Amino acid sequence: MTGADLFTWRDEVEAREAAQAAEAAREAAARAARRAPHGQVHARQQRLAEATTAALRAELELARIRRELGAR
Repeated sequence: MTGADLFTWRDEVEAREAAQAAEAAREAAARAARRAPHGQVHARQQRLAEATTAALRAELELARIRRELGAR
């Protein structure tokens, strides 16, 4: 394994961990949105939308890194 491969491998691990953490945060936001009291519905739905966007971005970054690894 070359030095560049070693760093790319670490990038993949970090991206996978970030994607898992983002998905866990999205799931927590979804649970909170479902249980929101009337006065907090909009705020919790907004947090869910932001968490969903972050999870999707993390998944896209992971896919990009995996594509780069596969191209080598």
